[in-house]
Amino acid sequence: MNKLSNGRENMSKEQLMGVCDQLEQELVGAQAVNKAYKKHLEQVIEYHSVEKYRSIVQKNREANRTADTVGGTVEKVEE
Repeated sequence: MNKLSNGRENMSKEQLMGVCDQLEQELVGAQAVNKAYKKHLEQVIEYHSVEKYRSIVQKNREANRTADTVGGTVEKVEE
């Protein structure tokens, strides 16, 4: 068996089980934080993707309006 680190080699079975339980609780907490950050990141990415799409659509509409007026006729662009 590998030698335990952090001075745990002299701990009893009950103490080691307590440490294991504590580490498991810390892991569950870290996983919950990770899940929350991941959800937030996905929302940020989605928001920025939508905003980028809106920006491109707006630029295309403006370009179409400019192209329509350059030809000498002004057409109403439906949105």
